[in-house]
Amino acid sequence: MGGTPGAMFDTQGDALPTWVALTLVAGTALAAVTAIPDSPTPDATAVANAVDAVTAGEYAAAHTVPTDATTVRVRPTRVALRNDAGATHATFARPITPADTPRLRRVLRGDAPLDVYPSIAAFRADVQRARAADTSADWRPSLDSLRVRRVVLGGVDVTLLG
Repeated sequence: MGGTPGAMFDTQGDALPTWVALTLVAGTALAAVTAIPDSPTPDATAVANAVDAVTAGEYAAAHTVPTDATTVRVRPTRVALRNDAGATHATFARPITPADTPRLRRVLRGDAPLDVYPSIAAFRADVQRARAADTSADWRPSLDSLRVRRVVLGGVDVTLLG
C-alpha cells in the first residue's frame, strides 16, 4: 500500500486514444477485406490461345472456351474480358472476325455458310463488313463461354469469335 496515490489511474488516460486507434485499424482492415473481389479477373489469354490454335490449324475447326467474364469486347486483333474483379486483354496472332451479325452467329454456332447465305460472295461480304465494323466494338454482355470457329469455304478462310 505504499505506492504513490493516483498511480492506479495513470493508464486510464491512455485508454481512450488506444480504443480509438484500435477501432481505426479494425475499420481499415475490414474495408481492405471487403474490397477484395470474390473471383479473379477473367483469363483473356486463354481465349486468345484457343482462338490462335483454331486459326492456325490445318482444317476448319471449332472450340468453346469457358470464361468468368460478365462482359466482352471482341475486335479483329484482340479480345477483352471484364468482371467485378477487373478487365484483361489479349492479342490474337492473326486477325479474326467478330460474329456480331445474326447470320455470322448462326455460322459460328455450326450452320453451314451456304445454309445461311445465298452465295459464297454474300458470306465473304458479310465477313468483311463485320471485320470493318468491329474495329471500334464496345463492351457487350457475356455468357459463361465464348465460341471460336474457323470456316474454310471457296476461297474464304475466316475465324469467327463470339
